[in-house]
Amino acid sequence: MKKVIYIEIDEEITSIYDLVKRVKQKEIYLVVPRKAILFQSIVNLKILNTKLKELKKKLIIITTDRMGRHLAGQLNIPVYSQIEVEEIKAPTEDTPQMRIEPIQARRNEIIKDLPRRFTEKKITIGELIKEFRAQNKKKKKGVNDSMASFNFVRPNRKLLALILMISIGLFMLISYIALPGATIYIKPKFDNISHTVNIVLADKRKNQNLLMQNEPHVIASEVVETVTKQTKVFNTTSKIFEGTNATGKITIINTSSEEWQLKKDTRFQTSDGIIFRIQEGVIVPPASEDEEGVETPGSLEVSVMADPFDIYDDPIGDRGNIEPTMFMIPGLSKYNQELIWGESYEPMIGGVTAFQKIVLEEDIEAAKKQIEDNLILMAKEDLRSHIEEMNRLNHTNLVLLDDSRYLKTELLDLRISDDLEGSTKDKFEIFAKIQAEGVAYDFDQLFVLLKKELKTRTHPDMRIIDESINPDTISYEVIDEDEDLGQIKITASIQGIEEYVIDTSYEAGLRFSTNVKEKVASLSVEEAESYVNNLSEVDEVLIKTWPIWISNMPRIPDNIEIKLLEE
Repeated sequence: MKKVIYIEIDEEITSIYDLVKRVKQKEIYLVVPRKAILFQSIVNLKILNTKLKELKKKLIIITTDRMGRHLAGQLNIPVYSQIEVEEIKAPTEDTPQMRIEPIQARRNEIIKDLPRRFTEKKITIGELIKEFRAQNKKKKKGVNDSMASFNFVRPNRKLLALILMISIGLFMLISYIALPGATIYIKPKFDNISHTVNIVLADKRKNQNLLMQNEPHVIASEVVETVTKQTKVFNTTSKIFEGTNATGKITIINTSSEEWQLKKDTRFQTSDGIIFRIQEGVIVPPASEDEEGVETPGSLEVSVMADPFDIYDDPIGDRGNIEPTMFMIPGLSKYNQELIWGESYEPMIGGVTAFQKIVLEEDIEAAKKQIEDNLILMAKEDLRSHIEEMNRLNHTNLVLLDDSRYLKTELLDLRISDDLEGSTKDKFEIFAKIQAEGVAYDFDQLFVLLKKELKTRTHPDMRIIDESINPDTISYEVIDEDEDLGQIKITASIQGIEEYVIDTSYEAGLRFSTNVKEKVASLSVEEAESYVNNLSEVDEVLIKTWPIWISNMPRIPDNIEIKLLEE
């Protein structure tokens, strides 16, 4: 035996539970009207179902409410749109008992296992008309053929016109209420979301027990090694100047009001970087005024000699044989360089270019440093190539931990000629070999872990756009290391984009859609757009109506459809 219980639209879950717990039957058919309080939250339905299971009773929902059917489906509660029971016919005999006793009300108990539909074919209006016409033909066959005439009553035109106008009015009223439709296209608002997780990279050789426990924030790592070698040719940069330096005279101009003292070997530089030096210290007199108040700069002529090399370390030699020009004093500030400078009024002469390259100790040390730096960069690339080969053979996706602290190198060999220092060579070569060691980890495992963590941080009414979670957004930083345990702790971050749920296949989307439809029903299209556009979940909205000329939203919420606004 089953029990059918009808509840009211505003009946609370407590009163519903009081009704069903007193029922002796084990299967309870609960008939729930549309928009009942019971369907306002899945929690209500879940609590009621759990309580009935504790009483060893089975709950079946009978409703036409779309939200209720959706929530019941999520909890695996059987749900039907209607229930049919056998008809209880009244006795045909007119007995005294029938005249005295009231007719028994319909029973609310059903004997069948499940609600069922009638299997008999429904009779359509067309079939009824055909049956009626067949009966009329049978009656006409019995009519006397000698009947020669019959009376025809002409219908009233005013009555027909009135009926026609009423029909048109009813049709227009029904069309105005039921036929208009509207589609609200919504672009949900989105936001960037990021999340940071602390993760341990555990050496698989030292942490087998830890890795077997499948800890959520532990990823296996391993040490990879390579040997890198290189023979590099270097250009000799040191030079011995064997030519002669140009000499000449410079007039020093002092426009300041005080005398200016310059030390021996003070530099005077041309615009193209050629250096000349005074051969002794001098004092340049200050500017003076004559009787008419005209100011005359102080001046002093001195002898100068060109340096062997210019500011670019190129030999000067015959390049020092320059025509008259201006010289600045590079050792002074920009301000003072405008107060005092040098000028030559005759060409500089005597410069001869002659030099020879020589390998000095500083050249060798600079070459050693350069080849070691090159080998470290090459070793990192060799480690990555080695890891790619491992991935190809083992079908993995290991990547190198990109942190210079965990790229360990050791110089295995360095070879240079014994007689290299002091030799006059334009070029020389050095051979070096290093061993590099790095840490590799499973990038796929890291990405899956971060993606899962990111999805747990979304707002209840929002969802992560899967396409926005890109491995390229992953960044990490090493925060701690336990070398004895073979563990490196990193803090890793990932980014994505979340948007509000509009899709009615989700509970949040269905709740949002239902609320919007009820709020905008009967509003003007402009008011509806303004209302929806001001919702925190909406970034952009577009409303289209049918027919296109109507200016108001449909009165019936079910005639309003909500869709995503495509780009």
